[in-house]
Amino acid sequence: YAFDVPEVLAWIGGGAEPRTVKEATFSPMRLLSMQTRLSAAYKGVMALLLDLGARDFRNGDPLDITNYYDVAVDIHHIFPRAHCEKMGYERDRWNSVINKSPITAKANRTIGGHKPSTYLASLEREGSIDARGLDELLPTHAIAPHLLRADDFDGFIRDRASRLLDLIEDAMGKPVE
Repeated sequence: YAFDVPEVLAWIGGGAEPRTVKEATFSPMRLLSMQTRLSAAYKGVMALLLDLGARDFRNGDPLDITNYYDVAVDIHHIFPRAHCEKMGYERDRWNSVINKSPITAKANRTIGGHKPSTYLASLEREGSIDARGLDELLPTHAIAPHLLRADDFDGFIRDRASRLLDLIEDAMGKPVE
């Protein structure tokens, strides 16, 4: 910390890359330990998803700074807690940042505690977005639509972790460990 402030300020002014940036690393297993929004890394992953262009599950509207508070965006489970507990999935997997994304309050009410194939069908029935529209917007959350539609939790966790690690690598400008 003692070096961060002067080195970052110098970097902003055109100086050398600070030690904190050069020496930064990220372990893939860290994704599982990021369970609450208290960590800077957790917040960073959510910011990366917003930067990716995350869109509302209900209507495809962008989730950006211009409407973030108006539409009550919060971080919610993609495979809902109630469903995960019912299925006996390990808490450290379903409650990790891998299974969370910025989602509007209205979309979260539709999701409820249902498995993904059920809530995706509900979103489509509401008429504000069709299956094709949903399949186009899910990748804006780093989600593979076919895994969600198949309720493939294990496949989803592996694929989403890989997608998040790619975003982290891009942001850091170097590979994760």
